[in-house]
Amino acid sequence: MFKSVRFPFFIVMVLTAGVLLTACNTDSEEKKSEPKEPLEQLDPYSATMYPAQAEAKAKDFTVTLVNGESFQLSKHRGKVVMLNIWATWCPPCEEETPDFVDLYNKYKDDGLLVLGVSIDEQGESVVKPFMEKYDVNYPMVIDDGTIMDKYGPTMGVPTTYVIGPEGNLQYFAVGALTKKELEPRLQKLLGLNQEDKKS
Repeated sequence: MFKSVRFPFFIVMVLTAGVLLTACNTDSEEKKSEPKEPLEQLDPYSATMYPAQAEAKAKDFTVTLVNGESFQLSKHRGKVVMLNIWATWCPPCEEETPDFVDLYNKYKDDGLLVLGVSIDEQGESVVKPFMEKYDVNYPMVIDDGTIMDKYGPTMGVPTTYVIGPEGNLQYFAVGALTKKELEPRLQKLLGLNQEDKKS
């Protein structure tokens, strides 16, 4: 069950123990701050997506992808963008990756874009083998701080933002997400009937 929580776009949320146990802590004390509003205790495997305020705009950025291409977020206005901050050393990140690959392959022609944002310090030497292992074919960037400066700091990975076609933040999630949780919400944002895309 997804519960509605209203919060400002880029505040750091102090999560409960249930969330922290299933997300990989970034171990950075200076990144922590007090939340402006209390959050309910939620199971990160079934209820980590928080509907955001309608006026929350996604901040633009330009980065270079692993394949060498330039990527600017604002140039993909009109698409539903899943911005997934992750790392190869994070078990929940590894767990959710196959579902992200499936969703991207299923809905990319309908306007879904997944952008993987690796925070691995070892860079391509660990990210590329991971991508090959899981057949990751959606855009991937190894962040040099450009994205985290705008979308961080985070309390852990994976952290996922879902941005709607108009460039507004729709959902925020900490912890591993599943295809079952994401698919109906993505279909709605894409303007698809659930019967249009049966598994």
